[in-house]
Amino acid sequence: MSDKEKIDYDKELEKIARKTNMNVRNSEYSFENQIKKLDEDIDKIAQQKIRDFDKNKELTSKYLSIDYRQDTIDRYREKLKKI
Repeated sequence: MSDKEKIDYDKELEKIARKTNMNVRNSEYSFENQIKKLDEDIDKIAQQKIRDFDKNKELTSKYLSIDYRQDTIDRYREKLKKI
């Protein structure tokens, strides 16, 4: 065998190990970024749900504050009869 045909197994193994380590680090970095994005999305959705809940509470309080006098009820009944 000539010198060109001889393979230095240690160097080849180091190259492969280095590439593998880089790929693992890149995968870890990518995974961490995806987790951060998911956390941000979850926080945004949670905040939106809280705002929606507050709006619903406001609508409920407005509904409960409707005037229930007899003349108001009578007007609604008349409107419903017309429909």
